[in-house]
Amino acid sequence: MDTATTQQVWIYIGEGDSRHGQSLTQWVLDALRAAGCPGATVLRGIGGYGVNGMMRSDLIVDAPGQLPVIITFIDRTDRVELVLPTLRELVTEGLIAVSPIQVIQHSYREGGPFPRHLTVADVMSRDVARVGPNAPVSEIVSLLIDRALRALPVVDDDLRVIGIITDGDLLTRGGTTLPLRLQKLFPLDERAAQVAALAQQPQRAADVMTLDPVILTMTTSLAHAAEVMAKHNMKRIPVVNAAGKLVGMVSRYDLLKTVTEGLRQRPEQQLRRSNGELSTVGSLSIAPIPVVREITSLAETLDQLLATRKRRIVVVNYDKQVIGIITDGDVLRRATRPVPGSALQRLATLLSGGNRPEGLELDLKGRTAADVMTSPVITVTTDTLTTEAIQLMISYKIKRLPVIDQQGHVVGIIGRADVLRALEQGQHEAE
Repeated sequence: MDTATTQQVWIYIGEGDSRHGQSLTQWVLDALRAAGCPGATVLRGIGGYGVNGMMRSDLIVDAPGQLPVIITFIDRTDRVELVLPTLRELVTEGLIAVSPIQVIQHSYREGGPFPRHLTVADVMSRDVARVGPNAPVSEIVSLLIDRALRALPVVDDDLRVIGIITDGDLLTRGGTTLPLRLQKLFPLDERAAQVAALAQQPQRAADVMTLDPVILTMTTSLAHAAEVMAKHNMKRIPVVNAAGKLVGMVSRYDLLKTVTEGLRQRPEQQLRRSNGELSTVGSLSIAPIPVVREITSLAETLDQLLATRKRRIVVVNYDKQVIGIITDGDVLRRATRPVPGSALQRLATLLSGGNRPEGLELDLKGRTAADVMTSPVITVTTDTLTTEAIQLMISYKIKRLPVIDQQGHVVGIIGRADVLRALEQGQHEAE
């Protein structure tokens, strides 16, 4: 907890105060827990009096249920500000006081990989781009490329999320023919021409968006957010406040980064399996991945790349040791240098799922896998701790890691979805 921006809140009410037939004290505790406050304490006084001057005390004969109650909690200033409107609504007769404090020590018992005291509001991105339902597709594509985004919430006039637009939506219904991650590799003038062509199409955000997307509230726990992402195989989810208005986006990266920060503070906090053993990469779902030699022709390499759903292949040397990795972005970025832009267009046509363009073989002639691969490549073994694999992904900002055996030979590949699924399972087992 940040001691520089920490406050303590004191709530003074009566023991017998109620709301809709339920103890007001319980109402307040439920509101604090829903807001993600890390803890609260209820104190029952032995005596006191309020603004009406009436003395209440258990030292004298008194009506039961009228003793003073104090509810107090300590939290960050930003989260205190978020919960105060709810507390004001609940405490119609009583006193709420806030004071700045300095936290000398803050310790708690961890229960699983995700800190219990954190919520989605603590890790989400708050600078969220958004569009209205009438935004043209050309504007959407430009916004996604310029800000390096992968999804764009669609909101109404009250900032309520009514849909979301992803790369897949644009490819399916938006008239684009190439994934955004590849479109951004084109020169600015060519990208501008493509956007200009899209501007002639009638589609708007409402025509291409996915309706009623999954959303999370600011008070959602990180463990539950991970569960939702794993269940729906989602990379990022819009976040709304108590009024249902868009306030942020949370991603796999946000959740994994939080886990790595916790590991730096508590290196001994490792992810374990249900049998008590440490979770390793070998216990995850390792997907197969094609392998080519560094001398494999680029034309053959491209065929293998296009045959894989994840558009990744591993490059090995004569001894079958991993020396590089190739994505479709690597091919588009490096294969056409220093040839004319027409070659780039032909290659883009193929990568977008079109027929093999005439002249492409000549463009690729004499090139090999080694010419386009990213090297060196970070790998993990089946014995690598899952938490260590997560730290590598976050430190190097990579989405997938090739997995090798003890001889250095390729076993397969793991991604952020795989490690997040392991974390989500580990949280359930810890609970």
